[in-house]
Amino acid sequence: MLKENLKIIIKEFHEATLPDLIERRQRIDFSILQSPVKKIMTIIGPRRAGKTYFLFQIMKKLLAGDMDMTDIIYINFEDERILPLGAEDLHHVLDAYFELYKDKNRPSIFFDEIQNVDGWDRFVRRLNDQGYPIFLTGSNSRMLGREIATALRGRTLTYEIFPFSFLEFLTAKGIGFDENFVYGRSRHQIRQLYDAYFFSGGFPEIAFTEEKSTKNRILQDYFNTIFYRDLIERYKIKNIELLRQWLNMLTMNISSLISLNKVENDFKSQGMKLSRTTLGSFARYVEDVFFGFFVEMYSESVRKRQVNPKKFYLIDPGIHTYLTLKFSENKGRLLENLVFITLRRKGLSVHYYKTKAGHEIDFLIKGNGKSELIQVCYDLTNIDTYNREKKALLSGIKELGLESGLILTQDEKHEERIGDCLVKIMPVWEWLFISDI
Repeated sequence: MLKENLKIIIKEFHEATLPDLIERRQRIDFSILQSPVKKIMTIIGPRRAGKTYFLFQIMKKLLAGDMDMTDIIYINFEDERILPLGAEDLHHVLDAYFELYKDKNRPSIFFDEIQNVDGWDRFVRRLNDQGYPIFLTGSNSRMLGREIATALRGRTLTYEIFPFSFLEFLTAKGIGFDENFVYGRSRHQIRQLYDAYFFSGGFPEIAFTEEKSTKNRILQDYFNTIFYRDLIERYKIKNIELLRQWLNMLTMNISSLISLNKVENDFKSQGMKLSRTTLGSFARYVEDVFFGFFVEMYSESVRKRQVNPKKFYLIDPGIHTYLTLKFSENKGRLLENLVFITLRRKGLSVHYYKTKAGHEIDFLIKGNGKSELIQVCYDLTNIDTYNREKKALLSGIKELGLESGLILTQDEKHEERIGDCLVKIMPVWEWLFISDI
């Protein structure tokens, strides 16, 4: 019966049409599929970010070559027709396929939510040894994407899918653009859509939803799923109220320094029983489920990186906007959060930087032997604010021996040369294009 159901699922997929897609800007190294190095491609990321649709995007790229639809096996292991399924049953997948297509050899295999099968990793490693191209996703409370990659013992190339970038968001809205958009007629429309993106974030379902009340319900559902399934059930957390307060505190304090010692003392003053070790575990869980990220201060000393407070950023600003109702008073921190997620989506090494005089700079990016400093400030029209942000940036530029630094704002744009240093000021919505094109 299982094999017959698998045949139905395989055949249904081959007779269906792949859905229309918003092409994601994440790049896959397809050359590895033709090389002697056989790697398993693993797609990870937060819930509802579009990992399954990214699998379909990969399929379309392969089908644009000399591959036929019947050269693909796609199984969603949340399909109730094949559940429950054990590792000893997985061989039926290939048996069903080759009984349908006796003349085929080594199809490309796409397994969605593979973690639903206990012992799946041994089967996948065996297929990898036999030379099958394999693509996996996984993200639910049974096994996180990172753990799927870990279970494959160095055999995988891991790609992260986040909520839509700004350019992906524009594509979802049907807006065409190029690198010269700032001079074209679409500039004002793009600027208006940036405001919507800045407010509501980039989760695909949110991008296609117009009503604010519906967006609120969707994001509340995301939060509850992460809270109950990904955190409480998965990690068997007993102190549910402590976890709720922890997540609420993080959501309220995006782009802010988080000291575990201070949080511990604050919570204890409210009568909660906890330890810093518990908070440290909660912080790790938050990153594991892609709820958000903690960013360390830059230092060559591991000890200094560990003891100094870390800054926290949410995976998507819409969670803050709709769950806290604090948008108008937190625009500066939301802007900084948006910049961080853009940097993190690109896979860059990101820290915050503190100068010897104690000035804080939001981002130090290091990579390819280069360093870049970025300061984020929503509004620079106040001369005191501008001088403060400029002073901090110049201090960092000189300490690190750089030639220039960048201040990202909501609207201002100009450059100022001060001695040998160049301070560039640019609106975030224009910078998002430069970062993504």
